[in-house]
Amino acid sequence: MITVQLLGGATLRSGDTPISGPPTQRHRIALLTLVVAAWPQPLARDRATALLWPERDTSNARRLLNLAVHVLRAALGEGAIASAGDALLFDPSRLRCDLHELRMAMAADDLETVVGSYTGPLLDGFHLDDAIEFDYWLEERRRELDHAYIGALRALAERQERAGDVYGRVGTCRRLVVADPHSSVYALALMHALDAAGDWIGAVQHAAEHAQRRRTDLELEPDADVEALAARLRTAPPKRQPTTVATVHEPSATIAVLPFRNLSTDPENAYFADGITEDVIANLSKIRAFKVISRASVMRFKEEHPPLREVGATLGANVVLAGSVRRADDRVRIVAQLTDAETDRHLWSETYDRRMADIFTIQSEVALQIASALEAELSPSEHTRVRRTPTNDLQAYHLFLQGRQVLGRYTTDAMLSSLAFLARAIARDPDFASAHAMLAMVHAQLAEMGIFEPANAYARAAEAAHEALRLDPDLDTAHCALGFLKAVREYDWVGAEREFERALELNPSGADTYDLYGRVCAGIERYDQAIALLERAVELDPLAHRVDITTTLLRAGRIDEALERAEAALELEPHERIRATLGWAYFLKGRHEEGLAELEAAVAMDPGSLMWLAQLGEAYALAGKVERANDVLRTLDECSRELYVPPYYFAYVHTGLGDAERAMDYLERAVAERAGPAYAIKGSFLLAPLRAHPRFRALMRQMNLA
Repeated sequence: MITVQLLGGATLRSGDTPISGPPTQRHRIALLTLVVAAWPQPLARDRATALLWPERDTSNARRLLNLAVHVLRAALGEGAIASAGDALLFDPSRLRCDLHELRMAMAADDLETVVGSYTGPLLDGFHLDDAIEFDYWLEERRRELDHAYIGALRALAERQERAGDVYGRVGTCRRLVVADPHSSVYALALMHALDAAGDWIGAVQHAAEHAQRRRTDLELEPDADVEALAARLRTAPPKRQPTTVATVHEPSATIAVLPFRNLSTDPENAYFADGITEDVIANLSKIRAFKVISRASVMRFKEEHPPLREVGATLGANVVLAGSVRRADDRVRIVAQLTDAETDRHLWSETYDRRMADIFTIQSEVALQIASALEAELSPSEHTRVRRTPTNDLQAYHLFLQGRQVLGRYTTDAMLSSLAFLARAIARDPDFASAHAMLAMVHAQLAEMGIFEPANAYARAAEAAHEALRLDPDLDTAHCALGFLKAVREYDWVGAEREFERALELNPSGADTYDLYGRVCAGIERYDQAIALLERAVELDPLAHRVDITTTLLRAGRIDEALERAEAALELEPHERIRATLGWAYFLKGRHEEGLAELEAAVAMDPGSLMWLAQLGEAYALAGKVERANDVLRTLDECSRELYVPPYYFAYVHTGLGDAERAMDYLERAVAERAGPAYAIKGSFLLAPLRAHPRFRALMRQMNLA
């Protein structure tokens, strides 16, 4: 099937393969747009030549038009543009076009489809230098479509408010704000929606962001109505819980994809079986009708094989996909079976015996056949994303799988090894968008962890994320990486939120996106929103993401809840990060010796991590063990002579020692360098003694958080 994208830029595809060359010449794209926009009426040839070649005489203009029609028909199919007398008529049954689908949705008053189909202005950034009349026509169509999109958003928000769909209403109002960030009407709508969803802090935060945009972009004072609503929310925040999201938005099934068994004779092919598992998860996650359990949780069942009912109960899944992979030379055999976890009833099974070159087709077919077996309806955009081929270079794909597999160990050495695999994959296929996106995230994580010097690492991460989105604008992992970078590198909270929201639109089961988005919200004290996002991450990855929600509860002052969660998490996995978090939960409850013991255990488990050592130094100081705290400072100073030590770590210890000025010296450096989790200082309980300091308040202004 030929796919034509005219919204947000022009792209032609045959299946998953981009069409380039003569059909994408600017006048031909313009002609195709005119023909599609004219439907159901034909486009008169004289009208086309007058708009596209006004400077040419009739004979030359007709010749160029005929050539353009010939080239487009050759690329799109003879019937895509039919002749109707002395006119041209688009046949929507011959290809899929986003502009046509949007106009059909507008005519049917299908609000959800209008909102979902509008991905940007018509032919965004496009113009013809020698055809001013076409540019006028194009600008008028852009205004019409933008008006329809805004109208659909407003009507949808009203419908969601009546239905009690509080979270859907928040998402719709955020889109209105993105469409016109200076509108006070839309700012108020979003604030009311956030308040209704229980996130009054987020509503107040948005008022501050709106005021800053008005000052910076328009040199206007804050809007009086927006300021008044923010003031009311500050003094009397509502205590109610949000109502339940309308059931129409609930997933029809929760699917757990168990690790595919490696039946190949070479055990080294285990990475390939794991890769198939992850890619099937990724494809299913693109389908909004499903909630898909994420990789980290299902991989716990790689060696264990409990009954499916037990698997379903542990992961909160009602459907389980299991399978096996056998690879030999250039052949691959994949067996997949879908089972109802509660009744053990087989729902669907299939065996694929194909060439390795068909591996991406197999993965797409598995996702689509599962959707069919579970009677899920897919939108055209979901179909397109599921069928998209990530790379045409199988060797690059294997390198990517190896990089992704080692990354799952979550150690510094594993992350560095992953970078090497990803660099080799990109060297083989520079157009491998998923490899660029993962490269961006690994660089960002290494910078936040203090392993890499942040300026260079974040710059490299941003370059990779932008390249991934240039190659694939609908890649959720790239939007997620860019959202995180906008927060940690640019302190652009509105931009970060926009990218995270887009990532979740593209992949509603993106546990990592929910987790990172939640961490960023926690860092700027939007705790209700952060906890909701992190709870969703735990739902999607129930055996992972436990620490971030515990830390957020500590930030929010909900110590007892945090302590209960931390103790439960430690029973499941005695990880150093869990121990450190439990240590602070004990410490903040006044159980200092127990807290110190857990922090010391965290340092012992990962002696190479200076972050736990620095936090232990602060705890020593707060517990009155000043000499031990000074010993930690000396160790950090010695390490800084040979490797990069984030100034953030020194700030921890000086805060504990009560040396506010010295702590602020380091904290200002950390914010300037984007070192460690500097983006999260606003809500950090470890830096609480500094919050009233004038220099700390000045940092808040620098970070767009005043």
